[in-house]
Amino acid sequence: MILNYDVAIFGGGIAGVSAAVTAAREGKNVILIEQSTVIGGNATGGLVNPFMRFWLNNEILCGTFFKELLEELREKDAILQNCFDSEILRLVLMKKLENVTVLFRTIPISVVTSNNRIESVTVKSALGNEYTVVSPLFIDATGDGSLSYIAGCSFESGDELKHENQGTTLMFVLANVNFDKVLSSVRNDPENFFPWVSPAQKVISVGGYFKEVKKAREEGLNYPVDYFFFTQLPGNGRVTVNTTHVWVKTTDDFEISKAIKELHNQVETVYIFAKKYVPGFEQSYIEKISTYLGVRESRRVAGLYQFSGEDVTEKKKFEDGVVKAVYGVDVHKKEENTNPRDSGAIPRYEDYYEIPIRSLISKEFENLGIVGRNFSGTFLGQSAARIMPTCADMGEAIGRLAGKVKRSFYEVFNNLKREV
Repeated sequence: MILNYDVAIFGGGIAGVSAAVTAAREGKNVILIEQSTVIGGNATGGLVNPFMRFWLNNEILCGTFFKELLEELREKDAILQNCFDSEILRLVLMKKLENVTVLFRTIPISVVTSNNRIESVTVKSALGNEYTVVSPLFIDATGDGSLSYIAGCSFESGDELKHENQGTTLMFVLANVNFDKVLSSVRNDPENFFPWVSPAQKVISVGGYFKEVKKAREEGLNYPVDYFFFTQLPGNGRVTVNTTHVWVKTTDDFEISKAIKELHNQVETVYIFAKKYVPGFEQSYIEKISTYLGVRESRRVAGLYQFSGEDVTEKKKFEDGVVKAVYGVDVHKKEENTNPRDSGAIPRYEDYYEIPIRSLISKEFENLGIVGRNFSGTFLGQSAARIMPTCADMGEAIGRLAGKVKRSFYEVFNNLKREV
């Protein structure tokens, strides 16, 4: 069966949904192809929380689509500052796709190219049906750059020195937590926590319990990292736990599969630790475990410009800047066994940086957009830009561009292709 659309988007995470909704609002006939049955990607099925920093002083830096999400979550009492209810977000995102054709349980299996264009993509559903998607414009929002990889695009993976990927995490939610006991622990023994932890926080976010971790290990518990880290969620006594870590090659199917098994074991270990050693978690229970493995970085597809760590630290602005962001470089390294933001250093948010539209357009195919964590960036550049608000803005930017061009994303440059 031949499927003809103005824009074909692969990946139903927050970047892909943002691109699809924006392109449809621009008058394009859009199809969104998603490999799972869950819309929203890591923001919903992945239980990634909270939305990392998207504001500077009193200004929200994000675009229209993400601001709408914030407003709709507030209307449904499903957001607490920047911490949100993943299930309500899932409902909000699904409603926004009213004017978009969505094909679930489907993946790309082959790509037909001609010169520097993608002509069609053959996809296969879980039922075994194959369809040929024909479109003048394609967008890869798969996270792993799957469409780009099949098309033959060049890419990078891991850091530039050792080619090691960032750590993977399996998020989970605990409920029935006694926050009074949590805050009492922070007040009574501040040295047992990272310096950024405070009992005066509007939203409870705690990292530490170093003494408890040491004691648990001495008593034989194979605890995965050197701290226990959780953040309050909307609702009663609910927290999201971001503590499990496994380092693998994230472009290797077997290593990924092994990591998923190990991370489930870590979830159970962290839960046992919390109930036995952490005041306030004695009566807690596991509410849910992430459906998706939290992969921070796998393939980074080559674009017309490679966004870098220096662009972040130097707060660089671009003539073709389309995304404003403030979140800093954030790398989960194996040798450190911890997240740099847990080190106690509190970043100074003095200015924003921009991501140029060139980083969202393939270097090799004029009609291929690349958004979300598989956009064109260096290892450090991607580590800052991979957060959900920024990815949503990437999707909106490429979706808006797709609404303005006919056959090539290069049209925005008057046919001038800029090299990386």
